[in-house]
Amino acid sequence: MKSKVYVVDAGVYVPLIMILMSKLRKIMLRHRFHILDLTLYEVCNAFWKECIKHHRIDEEIASCSCMLASKLAQYTRVHRLADLGLDDVMDIALSNNITVYDASYIALAKQLKIPITSNDKDTLYNAPKYDIQVYSLGQFLKIIA
Repeated sequence: MKSKVYVVDAGVYVPLIMILMSKLRKIMLRHRFHILDLTLYEVCNAFWKECIKHHRIDEEIASCSCMLASKLAQYTRVHRLADLGLDDVMDIALSNNITVYDASYIALAKQLKIPITSNDKDTLYNAPKYDIQVYSLGQFLKIIA
């Protein structure tokens, strides 16, 4: 299978870790993932929320999942939000009435001219306006399998 590159937002990175766990490393060696520096904060926050707010996972799983996300980040290209061009991010956010968080992933995919994978409805709806191919988690799992 041909290697591809993708912008992966936190809303997809979290379930990828939960579903695939350490198998994700092999996938990341075949496919290039691009994330933002804020992705790791959002991912670890999601595991905290699953533990503390929703009681779906215990503290050990939350901590281990966060550590795994951090270790797997070495197989990604991490981009700094500050280097994206915040004027473009804000323009996307304001023009589409979406969060700066969602707009930043769209701006990264736009800048790199690569597809984005997201489960966020605002991203799925708005990214194609910028000629960005978008994949949901389900579609992405089929691609990388």
